[in-house]
Amino acid sequence: MVYKRVLLKLSGEALAGDKKSGIYDPKVLSAILNFVKSFRHHQKWEIGIVVGAGNIWRGKNAELIGFDPAAADYMGMTATFLNSLALKDYFTQNDLPAVVLNAFAVEGLAEKTSPELAKKHLAKGEVVIFGGGTGKPFYTTDTGAALRAIDMNADLIIFVKDGVDAVYIKNPHQYKDAQKITQVTYQELIDLKVEAMDLSALEVLNKTNITSFVIGMDEVLNFEPLEEHMEIGTIITKR
Repeated sequence: MVYKRVLLKLSGEALAGDKKSGIYDPKVLSAILNFVKSFRHHQKWEIGIVVGAGNIWRGKNAELIGFDPAAADYMGMTATFLNSLALKDYFTQNDLPAVVLNAFAVEGLAEKTSPELAKKHLAKGEVVIFGGGTGKPFYTTDTGAALRAIDMNADLIIFVKDGVDAVYIKNPHQYKDAQKITQVTYQELIDLKVEAMDLSALEVLNKTNITSFVIGMDEVLNFEPLEEHMEIGTIITKR
């Protein structure tokens, strides 16, 4: 299948790199830049990006401190905005036009996202980086990615996971015999209750014709142009 518009969902935690000693690893930012540039050049894709917040803020921190869950989620949304600004600045300094659209407007920095704005900037040749998650607490950035993919009329979402390279029947870090799934439907993942992504994201995508492709961050760091049949990772479809 030929894809035209693609949303890239990046793990926030992966931005810090292997050492996890800082917020951003220049090697990771450079790899993401090359990944995006390659697809824009070779496949002529229009690209949107949603990035998580794990390099800055994680829910488990909120639990340890005792923050209100809703307040903690808003902190996470704000952290995704910071990551979006970082990517936008890095991209533009390296000759890749980009813009940040946020779930809530931030004067002088980002407009509030809308389907119309997203498509307008994509048509201008800009990478659209969506910050702020869904704008509401109790939803993950996976769900935010699903909603933004719908907004931009995407054909494909590439979920870049930190620590796993595909979808597995069970946690590969806990079970050595965990079986990798190469192709599956959204409904099958919902029924199997596999922890591939947030349930609400699966339910949203199951109502669309958007294909999802799950790969690991190593595929970005050690990037070689992906073949059309995408033998690595896991492909998820509606049927």
